Amino acid sequence: MRGVSSEPIFQDLQPGETRLARRGSFTRSMTAVAEQVKRYRKKIFIIGAFIGILVGVMILVGLIRVSPADSGFADLICGEDKVNYKDIQHYSQATHNLVAVNFGGWLCLEDWFFSGPVGRYVSTPPNLPQGQGACLPPLLTGPLDKPWASEGELVNRLLKDKGASYAADVFKAHRESFISREDYKQLKVLGIKSVRIPLSWAIFADELKRIDPEIYGKHDPEYDTAIVPDPFYKDEIHMATVPRSWLRDQLTMAAEEGLRVVLDMHNMPGGSSDGTYSGIWPLPPKFWKEKVKVGKGDVALRQVGLWLNDALVRWVESLDDLLEKGTIWGLCMINEPAHLSAPEGHSWATEDDVLSYIEAYTEFFRKSTLPSRGVRLYVQIIETAFDNFNARVPDWYHATFSDEERGTWAVMARHYYTAWNPQCNGLIQSTKIAGGGYTCDDTIEKITGRLRDCIFSFAGEFDQLFPKPDLRAVTEWSLGTNPDANLACSNADVLRVLFETNVNAFGLLHEKGLIEPFFWTWRMPFGPKFQPGWSLKYFSGMAGDESLDSNGRCVVGTWAKENPLAGVAMALAEVSPANSTFGPRSHLKPRLV
Repeated sequence: MRGVSSEPIFQDLQPGETRLARRGSFTRSMTAVAEQVKRYRKKIFIIGAFIGILVGVMILVGLIRVSPADSGFADLICGEDKVNYKDIQHYSQATHNLVAVNFGGWLCLEDWFFSGPVGRYVSTPPNLPQGQGACLPPLLTGPLDKPWASEGELVNRLLKDKGASYAADVFKAHRESFISREDYKQLKVLGIKSVRIPLSWAIFADELKRIDPEIYGKHDPEYDTAIVPDPFYKDEIHMATVPRSWLRDQLTMAAEEGLRVVLDMHNMPGGSSDGTYSGIWPLPPKFWKEKVKVGKGDVALRQVGLWLNDALVRWVESLDDLLEKGTIWGLCMINEPAHLSAPEGHSWATEDDVLSYIEAYTEFFRKSTLPSRGVRLYVQIIETAFDNFNARVPDWYHATFSDEERGTWAVMARHYYTAWNPQCNGLIQSTKIAGGGYTCDDTIEKITGRLRDCIFSFAGEFDQLFPKPDLRAVTEWSLGTNPDANLACSNADVLRVLFETNVNAFGLLHEKGLIEPFFWTWRMPFGPKFQPGWSLKYFSGMAGDESLDSNGRCVVGTWAKENPLAGVAMALAEVSPANSTFGPRSHLKPRLV
């Protein structure tokens, strides 16, 4: 036999002795093991405890990763919505997560978002100056004596009817409930990385204390929701301030879900555009030509606007932790500056007013630390402020920003909607209203062809006027096919084609480059007719039964009419073909005659 240093378990034994030898050998071996365990029992206990803790942590992480925030949403979506859900995920990934979204109707209000079941017109037209606003849940559920037209008009009415404390409570409740942590989680599941947050100018209302400290200097801007007057329309318009500490908490929630944020100053004191989001609508815009009517009345509203822009820059510079994480993706200093001033004869704003203002705010952004910290400046310019956008703006833009700036932090931001272009919009077949590039029941092939012609033409023009290395963005677009929700298409297949065509055109899924698209908007639970075309949450199937939220939470008053503009012909605004080599501008808001 082969010699061994220790007795083997099996030996060459006489028959009948093998079992006994095995048992004795095994016993001796176990005794030796026990002695070793006894000697090292403390180390073995520590190692075992560590392994147990590690396994427990791995199980917990596994449970978190498969929580409803990730997988549960998809489990509740089926049918056509499931296809849309996967569509968004696919294009978010294919465009490197550049399918972004706006949080409209949250910190800057528009009446039609809250018009209940009778709301009908997107961006309420001027022949409906009373507005469509019926509620502001959860505290202001209606029915109201009359509708509200803009945020400033609503705050002013609440202030006069029930006092400042009640007005502040209504807005605090709305802001704290309209967007929640669940929304951030849902965006993450969809693969969306960027969110544009429209803000009211009142977030920095304390900057106006240099004009009148009694009015604007007594609230704590970090924690208070204060009611302050518009510095021009001081008797007609009031605004509710946005506590900056609370907003920072919201940005932190976005950061926790890996989202990046564009902060957008969506309106200005006195009104800088002719639209329901201006805060002063239907009153005429005064921002560009007038002075304040508070304090000594000797400060131009434009100067106030620059104070607010500078305050935004300084505040963002203080958000060190969020900047380090890359959460602050960009700033937009003014949205749609002087919108509709050109069709109205430039009586309240000129092209030079707009461009010189952009140059002014650009200068202190350029001198700040933000460009070196990865923050972009979204230079939002709308065609309706110019007689000939293509002839004026591109040359000015390339002279104002260097090649390096345009390729690193300056972003040319435009808006594009097919809904207002009579050659590109869609409407139900039964209508006899003139216009419409297609009907909702046309073949998908025909609709796809028409939309590709329109949207790819716009994208091609954009690429031609602002070529690489220019950074480009479409910070507003939608699936709305018509400004009249009663006439708009709601077919799932039509809306999906519209989504895919927009994202393909703006994402430019090839070597030419990207146009960063931000969908308008995320949710619209209190305007159910608008949801199919204007809510990405609804399109994705994540809205659930939000379409029923108006029932009992947004009750319209006796003033409501299904067709308040009956007998009024809608003229879709068009401009000279010289303004664009790719046809009429499709983002124009409706004018009524």
